[in-house]
Amino acid sequence: MISIIVPVLNEESVIERLLKSLPYGENIEVIIVDAESHDRTLDIARRYPVQIIHSPRGRALQMNAGAKAARGDVLLFLHADCCVDESGLKALEKYTALNFIGGCFTHKIDSPKWIYRGIETTGHWRALVSKVFYGDQAIFVRRDIFQRIGGFDLIPLFEDAVFSKKLSRRGKTVVLDYPATVLPRRWEKNGIVKTTLLNWLLTTGFILGISTDRLAKFYKNVR
Repeated sequence: MISIIVPVLNEESVIERLLKSLPYGENIEVIIVDAESHDRTLDIARRYPVQIIHSPRGRALQMNAGAKAARGDVLLFLHADCCVDESGLKALEKYTALNFIGGCFTHKIDSPKWIYRGIETTGHWRALVSKVFYGDQAIFVRRDIFQRIGGFDLIPLFEDAVFSKKLSRRGKTVVLDYPATVLPRRWEKNGIVKTTLLNWLLTTGFILGISTDRLAKFYKNVR
């Protein structure tokens, strides 16, 4: 079974897009981990065959809570504005049934603008070469391995990068040639060039060892 874990906070504008896209069935469970949303996020989620649990605010906290509640052999962590299709889920099952302990999908931004193709390509090669996966690439992992490496570190930013580095030290990981399709809302709201440059600066700061608490002050959540 695949447990799809979705941390949410006030995601009424995007959550239905994700929930409509999922192939529900005996081999799929969907866990919505809410951090006290005060909009219609949970009202929308209750229309679908999902489990809703609650957690303190914080993506790492929420994903760890979802993993604790999960029954699946494989955990897939999805952002509320990110979708994967059924063929991608089948590929995930195939690879984790072999000797791959986890990985991510190929980053795809849901927009025809050419500049996004460059962002996608950069992210794809970063994941392939460095084994650093970001959350909007839909990270997945075998549950036993997740437990063994202690889940996500409780830090305010780059919990996905830290987790994927821990993961790659435990065994073989893979970047699936199937898309995780994310909405361009962050780039569209804050500006494509500005957002991309900020992401690069934050990543550079992280590599240089600047604390994630300090870096998080420059990161703006978008709803």
